[in-house]
Amino acid sequence: MTGTDAGVRPSTPRDVPHAAAHQRVRPTAALLVALALLAVHQAFRFSALAPDGLRADLGIQYHLAQLTAGGAVPFIDFQHGWNAGSFYLGAALYLLVGGNAPVWIYLFEVVTATVVAGVALAVTAWRLRLPSSWLLGLVVAWLWLTHVPNGKYAIPMLWLASLVPTGGVRRRLPAVVVRLVLGAVTFWLHVELAVLLAAGVALYDLFGARGLEPRDRLLRAGAAPAAMAVALVVQLGVYHLAGLPPGKLVALMIGEPTAVFDDAHFGYPLFNPGSLRALVYPVSLVLPFVPVVWRRLSAPTRLAVCLHLSQALTAIRRTDEGHVAAASTLLVVVVVLAARDLLLAAPPRFGDVRGVRRALLAAGGALWLALAVAAGFRVPSLVAIVGLAVVCLLGVAAAGRGDFPWAGVGAVAAAGLLLVGGLAGRTLVELRSDRSGERAETIAAAVGAAVERCGDGSGRAWVVPEPLGLYGALALTNPTPHYAFWYDFAAKHDEVVAQMDAGEIPLIIQPYGWPDSMSGMVDDIEARYEVCDEIFVGEGRPLVTVWSSRE
Repeated sequence: MTGTDAGVRPSTPRDVPHAAAHQRVRPTAALLVALALLAVHQAFRFSALAPDGLRADLGIQYHLAQLTAGGAVPFIDFQHGWNAGSFYLGAALYLLVGGNAPVWIYLFEVVTATVVAGVALAVTAWRLRLPSSWLLGLVVAWLWLTHVPNGKYAIPMLWLASLVPTGGVRRRLPAVVVRLVLGAVTFWLHVELAVLLAAGVALYDLFGARGLEPRDRLLRAGAAPAAMAVALVVQLGVYHLAGLPPGKLVALMIGEPTAVFDDAHFGYPLFNPGSLRALVYPVSLVLPFVPVVWRRLSAPTRLAVCLHLSQALTAIRRTDEGHVAAASTLLVVVVVLAARDLLLAAPPRFGDVRGVRRALLAAGGALWLALAVAAGFRVPSLVAIVGLAVVCLLGVAAAGRGDFPWAGVGAVAAAGLLLVGGLAGRTLVELRSDRSGERAETIAAAVGAAVERCGDGSGRAWVVPEPLGLYGALALTNPTPHYAFWYDFAAKHDEVVAQMDAGEIPLIIQPYGWPDSMSGMVDDIEARYEVCDEIFVGEGRPLVTVWSSRE
């Protein structure tokens, strides 16, 4: 890989040996180890199907795979983006396993998702000739932090593995052919991802690739969209032959079932993220476009950055953790590859910028990052992805004129403030939303009358096993010294029975059944107490039993 291809222009002699070493490494053994780690990790994800396992989107996919396997003609699911090819793939898996639901789910959710994406990741790292430590570190970090819910979200990794600009793919004809194939095949599998990924590759071809003539940029950028247009025409023709006119197909695709995303589908939780991934995701889209960073990113990393940005629409329009995780397929890849590029590149030179100009540059960088995040995650519309991309491209335009390191400092500082604000906001929300006493209060409201009726008026009662908050909620006093019931509780048998015989425990409240550690005492309790009342709390659970002394 040359300096131009890598996107790194060493300015000091010490950078050259790093580049040479980078060329010599061929980590085939590390690739095999990475694939083994992937296989072992995913093998443990196979599990029996729970009673509610075939529900929601997964249940729909299984049912439609069953129908397609039976000969039904699949149609485009415009709201979710699935196209006919994905249903045939599900049908093929269904036939392969004979309709066995747990195995089908394992293939659909693991093999065609994490395994395929993981193999694509390892192949990408191998094609980049990453040193063994970086390759293994990338795969381990990816397995730990990345969630690929189904085969749909393995597609971005396949695009990256196929398009990474090394070897023959850098030449004009192979580059165009690969884009044509990816555009057409992905369109038949998933329309939305085809459009988004084609846009991401176009961003890279037009603004990220180096050393290309304008003609080549336009040719590459237009290849995937052109292939998608041809695929659409072919699909219209196929359905027309099947008896569905093109006009009706377009109406079904776009007119009738088009989802209307109201405000409930937007509003990314910038200041109340549900996970570490959701916290760092917005800034991970923007920071690579900081001029001082962008100028030092290699061509493969720039490609990964643009593909990562293109998937942001998924998290923008659906802000739950599942969709954010699905949009983050390339997050770890971007972070690791960018870190390596920055470590190998020459450090920025801050020059003699001082005083007001330095402050203005830093403020401008901070404002730019804030504007990008706001455009992408505070605009309740699907055009938010356009606003986000446009602001990011302003950073690319600035990078053409120089590093602007002080603007980069301002952008990084703003990103840090956003991360700190998100973490603090989440902590504050959790503190204010504390529901630790809710369960006890709900049970107390349901059983209060029974406790008053069944007790002896002394307020003494033993809660077995919990919630212990019932003591405070019902103003009860525990007549025993025992609150916890663990392995060695059998040793307290004689002591507790003596208290029962002495009448010191007039009432026992049992919300969740007897704990195992009290199994040797149950017969003694039931011989001395009778059921005074049984109350179901909340949709039949839990059943709270109130025991009163027989004496």
